[in-house]
Amino acid sequence: MKKQPKQDQAVDYVDRDHAISESLDSFAANLTTNAAKARTDLVDVVFQSCEKPQAFEWRTHAKLAIALGDIRSRDGLLRKLHDNPEARSSFQAHLTTEIERAQEAYVAPFATVIAGIAWLDGDGEFAAVMVDRALNADSAYSLAQLLDIALRHDVPSYIWSQSLEAVSYESCIAGAA
Repeated sequence: MKKQPKQDQAVDYVDRDHAISESLDSFAANLTTNAAKARTDLVDVVFQSCEKPQAFEWRTHAKLAIALGDIRSRDGLLRKLHDNPEARSSFQAHLTTEIERAQEAYVAPFATVIAGIAWLDGDGEFAAVMVDRALNADSAYSLAQLLDIALRHDVPSYIWSQSLEAVSYESCIAGAA
């Protein structure tokens, strides 16, 4: 028998969906004005939010989902995490909590970034679990496919680290990566 969600849990997801819709609209409007600034501002807000141990409100969750769903913002976050290894643990903890609250459309980006952080930190086993989760959610998610290939072929994580180093944060945000 399938378990029915509690009434207040359903309301929570309505609030989540509303926050994501508002954040998407705001981000889209900001992209038309100045795309690089919009992405940088979004990455900064998400990065700073993940430094705090508190659980996310839906507005913060929505910004995280939007940042991970936008490839250039996601790549900027990954570069920033590469450059700030002390922030990875906190960021990964937030992502691991927030993936359970995410809309299905955002599971692949969440899981892939968790996998990338785990791989950078030498935890290939957990990275592989998260890559599988990403590919189960979206088998065409290209970064998850690339990580899957690298993990299956035992590519050392320093190779990815070197490729992240080769592209500046600004280039990630601009889409040159």
